[in-house]
Amino acid sequence: MNLLIIEDNIFLAENIKKYLLKNKNFNKIKVIFSYHLFLEELYIIESYDIILIDIILWKNIKHNWIDIIKKIRIKDFNIPLLIISWIDELSYIKNAFNSWANDYIIKPFRLAELEIRILKWFNKFLYNKTKYLNHIEYYSLKYDFNKNTFFYNNKEITLTKMNKYLLLLFISKPEILLTNLFLIEKLWWDSNICERNIRVSISRLKISLENYGIDNWIQNIRWEWYIIKK
Repeated sequence: MNLLIIEDNIFLAENIKKYLLKNKNFNKIKVIFSYHLFLEELYIIESYDIILIDIILWKNIKHNWIDIIKKIRIKDFNIPLLIISWIDELSYIKNAFNSWANDYIIKPFRLAELEIRILKWFNKFLYNKTKYLNHIEYYSLKYDFNKNTFFYNNKEITLTKMNKYLLLLFISKPEILLTNLFLIEKLWWDSNICERNIRVSISRLKISLENYGIDNWIQNIRWEWYIIKK
């Protein structure tokens, strides 16, 4: 998954990033420390799967977490937004949920607990389910969420980190056309990356799937979209 952390406590933010990167479920993690940097990130906000938001950014006290949530929700209503804060007053917690935050985590928190909550929301968001699942499946192609591993006919598929994330994007949206731009922003967070990069990445993924006879499931439609379809 791609995670954005908006937190002006640099030490805490970097510790969160360092800890979470030990988990193979995390593809990329970016840390930003101010509202101004958030605005620069807003145009590719949909490339993130989860966003952590500090409730108070002291350098930008005029622009708080509510402003951030509103701007994100205009662009993407579904992405999980997790508030992290020292404030444990019920009025703040209630306001957070009323403002379309998904969770409210009180500092100090255990990094292991934060990891559990992030994975729970990623799972729920990605699979659009109301209860926790430990896998997602398309015909006999299965992604085991806990192991962060793909299987085909119960045989483990060996993939690079990028290929694994790319295949996860496909299997999470089966038989739905994915644009070049969507895939580029998810993989590189940069819409200026040329389309050749995504073609090369798709080709490498298909080569990895050849031994399992499912490389033809990834299809290119008119050079503009890609789809997984048996």
